[in-house]
Amino acid sequence: MELGSNCPTIVMADAELDKAIPSCVSGAFWAAGQNCLHVQRLLVQDSIYETFKARFVEKTKTYKVGDKQDEATDMGSLIHERAAKKVEQTVNDAVQAGAKLLTGGKRKGTFFEPTVLEHVPHHTKLYSEEIYGPVTILETFTTLDEAIQLANSVDYGLQAAIFTTNLQTAHFAIQHLEAGAVIVNDSTDYRIDAMPFGGIKGSGFGREGVRHAVLEMSEPKLACLVL
Repeated sequence: MELGSNCPTIVMADAELDKAIPSCVSGAFWAAGQNCLHVQRLLVQDSIYETFKARFVEKTKTYKVGDKQDEATDMGSLIHERAAKKVEQTVNDAVQAGAKLLTGGKRKGTFFEPTVLEHVPHHTKLYSEEIYGPVTILETFTTLDEAIQLANSVDYGLQAAIFTTNLQTAHFAIQHLEAGAVIVNDSTDYRIDAMPFGGIKGSGFGREGVRHAVLEMSEPKLACLVL
């Protein structure tokens, strides 16, 4: 049973930014963020933070919001105006609590702009709960241990991701991130239907996927032969 998430993506200083940035932008704003694998928190190593932030925000600003039947549109609306208003309120509450809005933040009917913030206080709903909208948080870290601590700090664990060219770093993250899956060198939005899919903590229990579906629809029978 999948019960939502608040997915973190870690970007190490050795990451290939030409790959990481478009992947993270897509993962943040695909389906207007109405996606349990949505990139909600981006944890970026401090030595590349300013560069990553500038390029990520620049790419976000190019997104065209509008009718999804128009092939030129990058992102459509939220499911209804009530959902859009909830996203708007959550963002406004975070800004009032001290978060800095880098781009977006405005609603028009059911549409909400692709939105990026930094310095989001950890006690806010935007940081600790699932936003389910086109909103992403940027946060800086110094060490991998710190990044993993931040990634694990919320009560969700569906998927996590890390961008790095260091295999040892990737293995360490896989071992220590509290998530049902860890994606290396793609965003948390990466999924193939055949993959085992499910989370831990507040994200639910059990797994989806071909093998798990077959087992779920099977009735095992025990035979015990006593001699």
